[in-house]
Amino acid sequence: MARLELFARTEVGCVRKRNEDQFLVINLATRQSGLQPHDRVQELTRAGTVIAVCDGMGGAAAGDVASDMASNMIQQTMLEYTPFRDMEHARQALLAAVTAANQAILDYAAQDPMRHGMGTTMTVALLFASELIIVHVGDSRAYLRRGRTLTQLTTDHSIVGQLLAAGRLTVEQARNFEQRNVLLQALGVQPRVAPEIVKTTLRAGDVLMLCSDGLTGPLPDDMILEIMLKYEDPVRCCRALTEAACAAGGPDNITVAMTRLTGDGLELPRGREAVKIDRSQATA
Repeated sequence: MARLELFARTEVGCVRKRNEDQFLVINLATRQSGLQPHDRVQELTRAGTVIAVCDGMGGAAAGDVASDMASNMIQQTMLEYTPFRDMEHARQALLAAVTAANQAILDYAAQDPMRHGMGTTMTVALLFASELIIVHVGDSRAYLRRGRTLTQLTTDHSIVGQLLAAGRLTVEQARNFEQRNVLLQALGVQPRVAPEIVKTTLRAGDVLMLCSDGLTGPLPDDMILEIMLKYEDPVRCCRALTEAACAAGGPDNITVAMTRLTGDGLELPRGREAVKIDRSQATA
C-alpha cells in the first residue's frame, strides 16, 4: 500500500506581528484533521487526503479570521461530500469549498466596515488514490518534486504571475517587481471567483509541497529544491525551509505543508518522466 508521510509548519516570520496563515490536513478515511504524531503517516486511499494552505490578507481588517474561515469551510465541505464517487465528484467538492469559503468571508466582512479588505488565498490539494487534484485561488503555491526536478503546479493569480505567463517578465525580474504582491484574485473580495484546477498523476517518490508566499518571496525555487533534496523527511524539510525563509529576512508569515509518497501501490517514474499537468479554470 502506498503511504503518505505528512508534515506542516507555520511561522510568523521576522516582520509581521501576527500570523495570518493557516494550514489544514484531513484524513478523509478517518474523517480526522490535524498532524498529531499518529496522523503523520497515512495510507493513500480512494477516500482521499486533503492538504490546504490559506494566506490571509487585510491585517487589521481580519486576514487571520479570513484564512481561518476558509480552512473551516474546506473541512466542512469536503467531509459533507465524502466519499467521492469519482474524480468529477471530487472536483465538485473542491469547487463547492471555494464557493462556501468565499461567501462566508463576504458575509462576515459585510457586517462591519472595519473588516472591509479582509480576504485570503486558498490552495487545496486532494490526493485521491494515484491522482492529485488541486483547486487554487491567489498566490500561495503547490509544487511537485519528482526526482531532482521541482515543478510549480499552480499559477499565481497576481500581476507578476500574469506577466510571467505572458513572457513579459523573467523569473529574476519578477522577484524584484514593485507590484509583485498585488493579487488579481482572492477569496472574500468579489462575489464570484475563477479558481484554477490542476490535475496530475502521482508517482512513487513524489513530494508535494503547498506553501504561502512567505516562503517563495525570500527563497528562489532553486534554493527550495536544494533544501528539499537535502532533507527527505517532511518534518526536517518543513523546518529547514521555514528557517531558511526567516534567515533570508522573513518579511511575511511562512507556511509549508508537505507530503512524501512512499511504499508500494504507485508506479515508478518512467526514467526522467516530467510531471504532466492538466490545467483548467472554473467559476465558483
